[in-house]
Amino acid sequence: MLHYNSYESLSNAAAHFFTVAYSRSIAAHDKFIVALSGGNTPKRLYELLATPEFSNNINWKKVFVFFSDERYVSHNNVESNFNMASKALLNHISIPRKNIFAIPVSSSPQKDAFTYEAAVKEITGDKKLAFDLILLGMGADGHTASLFPGTEILSEKKRLTKEVFLKEKNIYRISFTLPLINRAKQILLLVNGKEKEAVLKKVAANRKISKPLPVQLLKGDITWMIA
Repeated sequence: MLHYNSYESLSNAAAHFFTVAYSRSIAAHDKFIVALSGGNTPKRLYELLATPEFSNNINWKKVFVFFSDERYVSHNNVESNFNMASKALLNHISIPRKNIFAIPVSSSPQKDAFTYEAAVKEITGDKKLAFDLILLGMGADGHTASLFPGTEILSEKKRLTKEVFLKEKNIYRISFTLPLINRAKQILLLVNGKEKEAVLKKVAANRKISKPLPVQLLKGDITWMIA
C-alpha cells in the first residue's frame, strides 16, 4: 500500500500511474482499455488528466473508456458516475465519442447490464476479456465498484457485468463483476478519508476470515494508493 500525505499528492501519483499504464498498453497492443470509477476520490485525478501536463502525453484516440459501475440514474443526474467523469475529464479532452462507453440506463437494469457486457466483449476482443487498467475505490463498508457486502453479485461466476439492487438505498446499480475485475492487467485502488481507516486495517492484516469484505476478493496486480 502506497501512502500519501494529502489528497492532492494522491491524485498526482494516480495521474502519473495512469499515464505509465497507458504507455505500456500502447507499446503492447496500440490501445488502452480503461475502466473509470465514480465517487469523490477520483475526481481530482480526472481533472489532472485533463490538463496539458498529462493530456498532451496521451493520444486519446487510442483510449477506450468504460465505467466499473454506475447508479441506475440518468446520465445528467448529479449522482451519475458518467456525469462526474464527463465534467472533470471527458468533456475536456479530444477523445472520440465512440470510444466512450457509458453504462446504459435507458431500458431496465437487467437488459442494460447485458448490453454493457456485450460492449465489453466487443472492445476487449480476445478470450481473456481483460482491461488494461481498472480504477476502483473503497467504501467504509469495504465495498468496491457496486460490490457491496451481502449482495448476490459477489457470488457471480460467469457474467461480466450485472445489475444489483441495494435495499437500504432503494436503488439499482450496474457493476463489473469479480470475474471481470480480477482479469484486469492492472487495478488501481484509490482510498481517501479517515472513515475508511478501520477497514484498511482489516485489509492490511490480510487474515483469512469466513466472510471477507468485497474489496478482499480482488485478485491480480493491485496497487493501493491511500491518503
